[in-house]
Amino acid sequence: MAPDRNTTQESPMKLRQLEAFRAVVRNGTTAAAAHELGVSQPNVSNLVRHMEDQIGFELFSRRSGRLVPTAEAERIYQDIEPVFSMLKGVEQRIKDLRDSSAGSLRIVATPSMASSIVGHSLKRFLDKWPRIKVTLDIRRMENLIEQIQTRQSEIGVALSFEEHPSIHTEAIHEGTFVAVLAKTHPLASEPVITPRLLQGHRVISLERGTPLGSKIARAFKASQEHYDWSLETRYGYTACSMAGMGIGVALVDEYIARATEFAHLKCRPFKPAVPVVAYMVYSRETPLSRIAQNYSRIVRDVIAERAVAFGASS
Repeated sequence: MAPDRNTTQESPMKLRQLEAFRAVVRNGTTAAAAHELGVSQPNVSNLVRHMEDQIGFELFSRRSGRLVPTAEAERIYQDIEPVFSMLKGVEQRIKDLRDSSAGSLRIVATPSMASSIVGHSLKRFLDKWPRIKVTLDIRRMENLIEQIQTRQSEIGVALSFEEHPSIHTEAIHEGTFVAVLAKTHPLASEPVITPRLLQGHRVISLERGTPLGSKIARAFKASQEHYDWSLETRYGYTACSMAGMGIGVALVDEYIARATEFAHLKCRPFKPAVPVVAYMVYSRETPLSRIAQNYSRIVRDVIAERAVAFGASS
């Protein structure tokens, strides 16, 4: 393949020429290179010949029916091989992004949702897309808003979220408060727990002044019963843990009550009903990535399925 040095040109090298050159180096013949590339043998020969014309020197010599790269060709091959490896990586990344099979997802959730709905949805999500890397941050409501605003997290899952101008909110389920207690508790056999039944028993409540804690206080007031709590805590997870130790009856949202860790405890409806809404939240200014959209669909599915299970077991 001796080039005609009188036709040497300074035009830019084409990627297709380098691809053909690389394939010939790897395979030793234009026929095998053509098979690898899925093109005709003359096409490969022409591409390599044009490349030699451009650079002005021979790239291959023939030995026993094979094309052997020259020393110069070997050096070119060493230089372009990392480029093709990088291109292959880019092609795979594009495929992964198209299929949402690789990448990362940053989630922020309030403690109650992280220990229940988010955990169950992540199990299903990662089973389906095992190459996704997930970061889960657990924050109080005010910090959750900041995480979304500053793009530190792409999607959030929270309870009783208040409207915010920069954040889109989507109500995904309306649940209620329940009473969680040890199986040995005197009220464990009661089908429904009310403020009146709780008189004389230790109540584990959510912290006063918080949105959820205020809901409990209003339920007692509506029932005209004295709100005589014994222990208050900010997090429902802690309240359920305390109930499991026999300290008292925990009044918490149904989501945390159904967390796997508390399957050994009794969970009873609390009346009057105290509604609590689960929200999915994300920035109004930045569209969700395909990965986040896939996760959001799984969250909706999981919460709908578990809502049916909650109703059946209540």
